[in-house]
Amino acid sequence: MDETKATINNLMKQARAVLVSAINSNVDLKTYMNDDLFLGALDALTTQFFYDRTLGNNFSLGVQMMLVQLQAKYLDTKGGDDDGDAQNS
Repeated sequence: MDETKATINNLMKQARAVLVSAINSNVDLKTYMNDDLFLGALDALTTQFFYDRTLGNNFSLGVQMMLVQLQAKYLDTKGGDDDGDAQNS
């Protein structure tokens, strides 16, 4: 059970990194983690990674739909600072 939990935690970190990179990496991670749509996409992609680690069939339609919505929502967001060098923590 602990091994499965560790695997899921690692897959969630990978899914989070993929989503942040695909949406807008300049947005602070805390902003994403307070967004229900992002959390839904994170859950869906983590589940997809669990069953298909290679994403051989690409993102599921549900993940694609959420990703498009998130990209539109955060398109012009520059992040939490005015220097243009925001870092995700």
